[in-house]
Amino acid sequence: MTDLKGWRLDFESLIPDRKSQIDPPGYDSATAKDPALFSKATAPLKQVGMMCFMAWMFGNSIQIFSIFMTFNLISAPVSAIMSSGEVFPRDEEWKQLDVLTPRLLYCLVHFGQLIFGLYKLSAMRLLPSSASDFISTVPVPPVLETAYAAL
Repeated sequence: MTDLKGWRLDFESLIPDRKSQIDPPGYDSATAKDPALFSKATAPLKQVGMMCFMAWMFGNSIQIFSIFMTFNLISAPVSAIMSSGEVFPRDEEWKQLDVLTPRLLYCLVHFGQLIFGLYKLSAMRLLPSSASDFISTVPVPPVLETAYAAL
């Protein structure tokens, strides 16, 4: 029998050294990271669309589930916008990498959900829409017509 212990392949020697590779002319390593940032910025678009569709399907009636759904439509984007700095941190190695544009796109997507949540509150008549909703001392407008029963 043949001894197979002498046959050995070192896989570590097959991995090319990154430092010995030279980038081709015109290649910017910062732009290679940009598509990943934009895909991260538009990732919540499907979730926001589904949340808005579900809220639309609940209707405008005032029920406990539709109120919870509307509360979630408003609270989730506010917390996502507030934590957008953690989603898109400034990388010290890639100082030339632009994280502002994907972060603004991320905030814009969540701002759309916030606007839809406020519209939903308005459609449910839970947002104040007149001055008498704010101040209890505002007088009730005078009655312009009166109806009487027929004799």
